[in-house]
Amino acid sequence: MLSVIVPVYNEEENIIPLYNEIVHVMTTQTQYFEIIFVDDGSTDTTLSQLRSLLTGRDSHLKIVQLRKNFGQTAALVAGFHSAKGDIIISLDGDGQNDPSDIPKLLSALTGDFDVVCGWRFKRDDSFILKSIPSKISNFLNRHLNRLSIHDSGCTFRAYRREAVTDIVLVSGEHRYLPAILSHKGFKITEIKINHRPRTRGKTKYGFKRLFAGFTDLITLRFLFNYSQRPIKLFSKIGSFFLFIALGLGIYLLIEKFVYNQDIGTRPLLLLTMLLGIAGFQFILTGFLAELNARQNIKPSSVYSIKKIHEEIEKD
Repeated sequence: MLSVIVPVYNEEENIIPLYNEIVHVMTTQTQYFEIIFVDDGSTDTTLSQLRSLLTGRDSHLKIVQLRKNFGQTAALVAGFHSAKGDIIISLDGDGQNDPSDIPKLLSALTGDFDVVCGWRFKRDDSFILKSIPSKISNFLNRHLNRLSIHDSGCTFRAYRREAVTDIVLVSGEHRYLPAILSHKGFKITEIKINHRPRTRGKTKYGFKRLFAGFTDLITLRFLFNYSQRPIKLFSKIGSFFLFIALGLGIYLLIEKFVYNQDIGTRPLLLLTMLLGIAGFQFILTGFLAELNARQNIKPSSVYSIKKIHEEIEKD
């Protein structure tokens, strides 16, 4: 079974044309399918237009209505949790993703690949407001997260169900979902897709999202490295401070006992003491954070099983 997830927010002009395109493409597939529109608290006629599609003839359509505007990340996760398909496809609701590329994504989801990401190779967007921020974000993502994906921010993707069925994301993290899944051990690939200009509605993106995305990227980098072993971070910082304090302390002792200098009134003595105290505090904080992290570690955050091979017992 295939599930198509479309998060939407105030896309009243795009809903019906996009829905018709998706249905046209999906009816060419041999598998049974469902189309899930997640209304993210729209304030226009988006929801009423979606409901008008529930004529009783189309059992493929499901509408998930969120109580308010939670953002694209939350809407996408709500769609994942509502999907029943073995393979899940996600795309934007603004009509810029071309549903005719869905078969290409499905064809690429073969072998050991768990996720296929769409790559907007020729992006038809504002160069200043969207293309430049996207290029900067993708450059940082590739280098910080060591992920060879050119367009991590593209929502048009195909997933195996096990990759996203239990996924938990916070605001903005849908842009880095490939990096998160790669960190969990899922195999990622990408294909070039058609990207269309927005002809209806108003874009919700802008240059300011670059700064929020950069913060999310740095946060993810730290979480990947230290979420399960926070003491590794705090002990490094604490040890660094203690090492500097030790060096300064030795220097001050030499000044006092070898060169007979007065060190009691020197600011350097105060700095040495502060660095020493800070070093011990960082290490102690690391121990406390480690205790808290170990209490909240779940098996699913430590490993990810791809398959269990068992010998069938014969009578």
